[in-house]
Amino acid sequence: MNNDEIIRQLADRFMAGDTSLDEEQQLYRYFTGEEVAEDLLPLRGLFCSFAAMKPDEEVVAECKPKAAHLHFYKVFVGVAASIALMIAVGSLFWSPERQDYCEAYVYNQHVTDPEKVMQEVYGTMQTIHQNDGANVDHQLHDIFGTD
Repeated sequence: MNNDEIIRQLADRFMAGDTSLDEEQQLYRYFTGEEVAEDLLPLRGLFCSFAAMKPDEEVVAECKPKAAHLHFYKVFVGVAASIALMIAVGSLFWSPERQDYCEAYVYNQHVTDPEKVMQEVYGTMQTIHQNDGANVDHQLHDIFGTD
């Protein structure tokens, strides 16, 4: 019977409350060590907590998750960074298409004909240009309330 199998049996007996103090110490040493079987990893935190509560004994090693979790995190961050980079580079080549429609409200009517809209704009600009001096001064006096 190998060490992992013995630990599995001891863990089962521990959960049933049938272990001696020496057997519990053996469990604590195993779970605070470097090598823990994959199927026993969920119990590691429990036994590390119990081992840490014993003030008269030194904990053999810190209870850390295996390096595989750290490797997964690095891979995940690398993939996320690659996707972000592809989106950033792709956005450089994207350009919105030119809009080929005209839409305006002229005298409370919806107008979509570009010629009619431009005709109204031109007419309005001509009116402003013809009445530029006196009309603008009058409007500014009205806005600011001066004489």
